[in-house]
Amino acid sequence: MFMLLAFGLLLQEILANSQAENLTEFKTIPEEPLYSYEVINLPDEHIPYFLHNNQHIAGICKQDSHCPYKKYLKKLRSCWGYEKSCKSDYRFSYPVCDYVETGWANDIETAQQIFWKQADFGYIRERLNEMKTHCKPAATGDSSLTCSQYLQHCRATNLYIDLRTVKRNHDRFKEDFLQKGEIGGHCSLDVQAFLAEGQRKSPLQSWFAELQTFTALNFRPLEDEKCDVVIEKPTYFMKLDAGVNMYHHFCDFVNLYITQHINNSFGTDVNIVMWDTVS
Repeated sequence: MFMLLAFGLLLQEILANSQAENLTEFKTIPEEPLYSYEVINLPDEHIPYFLHNNQHIAGICKQDSHCPYKKYLKKLRSCWGYEKSCKSDYRFSYPVCDYVETGWANDIETAQQIFWKQADFGYIRERLNEMKTHCKPAATGDSSLTCSQYLQHCRATNLYIDLRTVKRNHDRFKEDFLQKGEIGGHCSLDVQAFLAEGQRKSPLQSWFAELQTFTALNFRPLEDEKCDVVIEKPTYFMKLDAGVNMYHHFCDFVNLYITQHINNSFGTDVNIVMWDTVS
């Protein structure tokens, strides 16, 4: 009886040690990160501003032991300046003027405000305040088209483009390149309000010429299998001013950077299409 009891105690000790070893091994197995942080391809000094605009990612980071941006969680009040939640004391920067040019502004404060709205992050706030959804989806999977005033910046989902019968010539920005029915989406479109945005119709000032024939389609391009090619990767359409020198080409990079901020999307796994209709 004594031997049986001793054997039982020994067996329990062996099992306990085995379970402890297994538990230790389990704890050493690295957990998977709760978010793919590698897609945040930004300079370290920009991370607090990114997290301010993406509070859901900041929340995940707080709970995730693998988050590499823990030290930036103390700076979540940092902001670019165009966010509605941004306080002036925490914005990225603000222009400082030493004097006022006659005819441009009446005082230094006004001059600084004008510069911030026209050549700083205040420009992005102006565009965000103008954003209007022209093509409204009614159901999941429908198309959408949202633009700033005069269609200077537009963002679309499930966009349909028919390039089968387009005609090219020597015009880099052919205004009638796309005909009615060749660009559009399955959505509700206020045609009259949409066409009223053409006051700045010009190749390098807006996308009105390219979108003026945008049509509310009576079919769903994806579900009804109307497309030969489906592009799911985020895609930027850009009209280049001139690539002959960096002076003219630099504005293209600025426009792309502004678009990233307006979209709050800084991923680099994207397509960039140069819109040029010349044959």
